[in-house]
Amino acid sequence: MFIVVSNASAQRTCGMDSVHTHMMGLPGYAKWHQDRANDVAEALAAYNRDACDAPLIIPVAVHFQNTGIPLDCAIDMAISQIESLNEDFAGINADISEWFDLQPSIWPGIENKESCISFCLATLNHPEGYGLVDGDYAVTVDEVDNDQNDNDLDWTGYLNFWVRPLGGGTLGYSPYPGSGNGDGVTCSPEYFGSVNCGGNALSAQYDMGRTITHEVGHYLFLEHPWGAGGCASTDDVADTPVTDAAQYGCPSGQTIVNCTAPILWPSYMDYCDDACLFMFSEGQVDRMETYVETSLQNMLNQAVTSCQETLCIGFSGNVAVSSESCAGNDGAVVVEVEGGTGPFSVIMVPGPSSPNGNFTGLSEGNYTVTILDDNLCEYVEDIALNRDVPNLDLLATQNEYCSDQSGLLEVVANEPTDFEFSLDGGVTWDADGIFVNLGAGEYTVLAANAFGCEGEVLASVLNESNLTIDLVERNDVSCTWFDNGSVVARANGAVEPLNFVLNGLETSSTGSFDQLAAGQYDVAVEDAVGCTASATFELDYNYANMGEDCPCSVYVPNAITPDGDLVNEVLKLQASCPVSDFHIEVFDRWGRLVFESFDTEFQWHGGYEGDDTYNGYYVQNTVYHYRLTYKWGTDQGISINTETQLGWVSVLR
Repeated sequence: MFIVVSNASAQRTCGMDSVHTHMMGLPGYAKWHQDRANDVAEALAAYNRDACDAPLIIPVAVHFQNTGIPLDCAIDMAISQIESLNEDFAGINADISEWFDLQPSIWPGIENKESCISFCLATLNHPEGYGLVDGDYAVTVDEVDNDQNDNDLDWTGYLNFWVRPLGGGTLGYSPYPGSGNGDGVTCSPEYFGSVNCGGNALSAQYDMGRTITHEVGHYLFLEHPWGAGGCASTDDVADTPVTDAAQYGCPSGQTIVNCTAPILWPSYMDYCDDACLFMFSEGQVDRMETYVETSLQNMLNQAVTSCQETLCIGFSGNVAVSSESCAGNDGAVVVEVEGGTGPFSVIMVPGPSSPNGNFTGLSEGNYTVTILDDNLCEYVEDIALNRDVPNLDLLATQNEYCSDQSGLLEVVANEPTDFEFSLDGGVTWDADGIFVNLGAGEYTVLAANAFGCEGEVLASVLNESNLTIDLVERNDVSCTWFDNGSVVARANGAVEPLNFVLNGLETSSTGSFDQLAAGQYDVAVEDAVGCTASATFELDYNYANMGEDCPCSVYVPNAITPDGDLVNEVLKLQASCPVSDFHIEVFDRWGRLVFESFDTEFQWHGGYEGDDTYNGYYVQNTVYHYRLTYKWGTDQGISINTETQLGWVSVLR
């Protein structure tokens, strides 16, 4: 089965029909093909897989023929192809997210499926005569001179990838289906894998390795979605919509119907660019898995001896770690082997090897445990062996009294070894763990023994005292335009001099604080010997009893409307306190006096000086300026200075 790309259109095309017709004409092939189809149909009728409990592993060998690509590059290309092939079959390819985005709206009745089939690049028990030893990848370069060879009985039991220049725009081809008897799929190097190296440049449209994904689908008995062509055709997969033609390019996000249902163009078995092929349907996966189980047992059997990955299935280790105690050098690691083929070698670095996996006398640190079985399967685990912290107790705490440096801490280590203690970060050490003459504060006591076992204890020393604080006077704010709240605090049992602090900022030696706004406050006091006390209080508003210390203000409107509607007809003032020596003057824009009064109860109707009018007319609608002078207060509280207030008022009719 050929996949061909046209040089003119840069699209995939396929010569499958002619190739398959040729194969069906070979003696015995038609019966063989029909037997395979019958086996698959019978097995599918009873097929019901929920999980991949037993993976179907197929060993792969890759043969580069007349490509000029060096071996190291050929191996890199082969590894990249196996990686992308496994991602595509397992449904973990990065672009599978595009399927989940599109499927609900375009293909609501179709589900993708993660295949149990996986592929390994064989590394063991290679055929003789190819210069390969255990551990080498099954990758050959120019071992077969005939560049048209796509079958080699030496490699029976392998899925062979023949990589050679095909020419004529051909991407690749495959038998339909494969037999596992030395056959395989063929691919031109510019469409193989996802690595550019060795002078080989991948085609931009087909650089994700999906030519091989497509061809392996054919090898595992998948037809193109359009079958033999026409809307009456079939690909023998129930959940792939009927279509009569291939799709090309990248129809991302499109709904395309050419028969009765949207074409499943993202299927790996269509002809789109690699970037727009990203899924197998559930029916396609079931058919491939069934074919592997019914017809390719020789490959599954070969994988047991050819794929190191297969030999290592179920091989692992269980590592138990015991910490090093404070006595030192008594940590332990016990390694148990699970699965694998003996004899086993257990190595720990740093450290010696061990025939039984028991390591003792260890100190704290990071270790790497490696288990090797007779098949060279490897289990590696990094571990951290920690040291136990010492069992420390804070046996006693004594606070200081009013900063007299009488604090005390006592720490003990409940350990069989001797410990020393430090309160200054390890600069000096004491054996008894008792620290005296301490002031108030937070302390860290370090403890260590001669084997490097270390720990610490956190402790607090407080500053105790009999000092108390009372609020003997508290006045709420009684001005609407001035913060005049106040408080007076008193310290009891204190040694003078005192220092009062309000909210951590304002200080006072008497405990009196004024000009306070409404809100919550904290007042603290410290006496001469370092004793402290604090109290909290809250000031509110109390306008029912206007305070005598409120400064006076006079309000003058900035507009009047003397239009006869009895609303805002006149200019008059409002004072927040009694005023005297009152004088107001109103001027027009040329500085001419149009009104004045010495009466605080005045009302100006917007007329000229005299009888409110001048020659029977009110003043013009415009802005007028005023000058106001006054003294405020009553009796002995009259302000000494005369207040002057300038402003403007608009007359509007």
